[in-house]
Amino acid sequence: MPQGFRLIQEKQVPETDSTCSQYVHEKTGARVMSVTNTDENKVFGISFRTPPADSTGVAHILEHSVLCGSRKYPVKEPFVELLKGSLQTFLNAMTYPDKTCYPVASQNEADFHHLVDVYLDAVFFPRITRSIFEQEGWHLELDDPDDPLSIKGVVYNEMKGAYSSPDSLLAEYTQHSLFPDSPYGLDSGGDPAVIPDLTYEQFLDFHRTYYHPSNAWIWFAGDDDVEARFEILREYLDTFDPLEIDSSVALQPELSWPVQVEKPYAVTPGTEDPKAMVTVNWLLPETGDAGRDLEFLILDQMLIGMSGSPLRKALIDSGLGEDLAGYGLDNELRQMFFTTGLKGIRPGDETEVEELVVSVLQEIVDTGFSPETVEAGINSVEFGLRENNTGSFPRGLNVMLRSLRSWLHGGDPISAMTFEEELVGIKER
Repeated sequence: MPQGFRLIQEKQVPETDSTCSQYVHEKTGARVMSVTNTDENKVFGISFRTPPADSTGVAHILEHSVLCGSRKYPVKEPFVELLKGSLQTFLNAMTYPDKTCYPVASQNEADFHHLVDVYLDAVFFPRITRSIFEQEGWHLELDDPDDPLSIKGVVYNEMKGAYSSPDSLLAEYTQHSLFPDSPYGLDSGGDPAVIPDLTYEQFLDFHRTYYHPSNAWIWFAGDDDVEARFEILREYLDTFDPLEIDSSVALQPELSWPVQVEKPYAVTPGTEDPKAMVTVNWLLPETGDAGRDLEFLILDQMLIGMSGSPLRKALIDSGLGEDLAGYGLDNELRQMFFTTGLKGIRPGDETEVEELVVSVLQEIVDTGFSPETVEAGINSVEFGLRENNTGSFPRGLNVMLRSLRSWLHGGDPISAMTFEEELVGIKER
């Protein structure tokens, strides 16, 4: 038992040939998953639950800012220095609608431990000065005395680009429409129209509130020395006192009736006959039930994941639009949702697309899928799970992100790593 940590559960996961041990840091309540296996691409990640209270993008701006120097590493851009000099195989940070993740990976153990130390120092003791906030978030610029003031900033410019993309806007508005009473109804990345409302004091307060071990989910996976993992963690976690932090994300109540949302998007000036996009969207149950999660994944594959999938084929063959819109199942949040439709439609054809989607689903309810579609859907998902081909993306990181879907909201982090038993049950049914 690592000193200062309490073991919650330990299980063997044959699917990844891993021993998975779940701990809690006794002093602060920090949650730790220690996965040991033969994967030489060692992975570390520390995540914080960071639900936004507005669309100023404070979580996104902070994600950029904490990697601009820290107490132990006060250089201007340690992230850039690590990219140049480290043996890292992955080095990044990601902002999600409900969490901020800081993962790193390396095949060299000494390099890996150094990366872990840099990241822990960065998130807990960052050098987040006002100038860094203005650089990464937003500031005013005046290039010429006769020009109007302009707003600049790394995140501000990034999100202006995102908001100029019709596909990105459609995805954002889809999520917001399904979660009107939830932090998921806000933009954690930042709405360019709202980002300049964020003050430096609010930025600092967000870090003080959420970047604390009591609000941390920590992940290790690979073939590195387990005791060394906890030695590095103790150096940081033991310096903190526990803190009461309410960062929970409440479930979105079901809507009592369908809601129609219409939003504009920019087209090139002078475009003749501009097209529209439409998606039909459903809020689904909470993630965390491994069997049900897998069922929805297979159902998504059967509906739109293959060229012969009935819903996909009906939409494409309808001639109402140019291509599919939406991306099917989203299972990254506390509650899943499903979104599909068409882009490149004529304005006014939205109702026809909606009626087509609903009629195809009703026909499937009445007559069922063909046996060939069921077999192909299950085989496709099973093959992906068994192959576990993540390309250049570290496998340990892929499993971490899957685990966080449930773990972040009080569920079992280990159940997300398994699929054998669930697959057997689905095949029998």
